[in-house]
Amino acid sequence: MGKGKNFRWSKPMSHLLLEILADEVMKGNKPSNAFKASSFSRVAKEISEKFGVDCHPKHVDNHLRTVKTTWNTIVKIRDNTTDFGWDDDLKIITCSKDMYNQEVQAFPNHEPFLNKRIEMYDEMALVVGKDVGTGRFAKSLVEIQVEDNLVGGEPLELDVDGENMSNGRQSASNSASSKPRPRRKRNRATAELESNYVMLAEKMENIANAIKEINNFAYIDELYDEVMKMRGFDEVMLASAFDHLVGNHTTARAFIKKSVKLRRIWLENFFMQHSKK
Repeated sequence: MGKGKNFRWSKPMSHLLLEILADEVMKGNKPSNAFKASSFSRVAKEISEKFGVDCHPKHVDNHLRTVKTTWNTIVKIRDNTTDFGWDDDLKIITCSKDMYNQEVQAFPNHEPFLNKRIEMYDEMALVVGKDVGTGRFAKSLVEIQVEDNLVGGEPLELDVDGENMSNGRQSASNSASSKPRPRRKRNRATAELESNYVMLAEKMENIANAIKEINNFAYIDELYDEVMKMRGFDEVMLASAFDHLVGNHTTARAFIKKSVKLRRIWLENFFMQHSKK
């Protein structure tokens, strides 16, 4: 099979891609809007090993574009707060039966994302999403500042307008005796609000990381049992394989899912690679 677009992606493959790339984001391997080449290589290697296929980094790059298209569709529907609701706990875009029928008739490709849980939503948000907030509750700092600079629906006067510019020094002296404007106070409030949003985002990220770590280690006992019961290998060798898997959660999950035959092949390859070092 070539390295073009003919590679067939199954749902489990796509899920594993998102899991690995989400892990790469958390490790800081997406410094800008693009992943490092090593991240794509990791995905291709692990998919090839787990599913017995010939996956290349180019296949990963191509499929990531499909994921971006899917994410853009989800965001477009989700942010239409006039017709749709959003359940952030269940990751479901909600709507009435009538609205569902109208939307599906007009946009058949929207049907998989209505009134049903969106799989891998959090991973997609990490991998291809650019917004921090969620749905109707998300506001950019720019939007907050614009709202804060409005008084009774009227915009604040600027410090320098056309009239002040024409009057020169006279306007400057008049402004010294004019009534103080609340602009400086509102700017301070805006800065405090922005700081609060940043702190909240950091706390949410810390909570997400903690939950992720808990989930990562929830299967450690099962992993140890499955590794150590493999026959034909020295106990010390199996222990070293277990230590390696603990440090790589995605590979560890893949190991647990494999059949005994595939586990044996993985262990043989692992010991062969490490015996050469």
